[in-house]
Amino acid sequence: GENYIQELGKVEKLTIAPSTDAEVGQTIAGVIGTVQVLIPLAGVVDIDALSARLEKKLAKLEKEIESVSKRLSKPEFVNKAEPKFVQETRDNLAETEKQAEIWRDRLMKLKSN
Repeated sequence: GENYIQELGKVEKLTIAPSTDAEVGQTIAGVIGTVQVLIPLAGVVDIDALSARLEKKLAKLEKEIESVSKRLSKPEFVNKAEPKFVQETRDNLAETEKQAEIWRDRLMKLKSN
C-alpha cells in the first residue's frame, strides 16, 4: 500500500515503521485505528502562525474552563439547577479540560523544536 498512500497523499517521502518512539516535534499527528500518521510541518506550514492559532484556541478553552469552574463552585447553582444539567456541565468541563491539555501539549512540542 506504500505507492497508494504516496499517490493519495501526494507525498514524496514515506516512511512506514511498526512503531515510533521518536519525538514528533514539528509534525502533525493523526491516528486512524492502530495507525499513527506523522506529517512534517517544517517548510510546509508557517510554524509561528500555527503556534499563534493554537495559543488563541488554548486561551479560549482556558477562559471557558474558568467560567464553568466558577459556575460549578457556586452552591446556589449546584443546588438550584437540575442534577442532570449539573452533571452535563461537569462532563463538559472535564472534556474541555482534556482538550486544553491536548492543545497545551501540542503547542509545547511545536515550540520545543
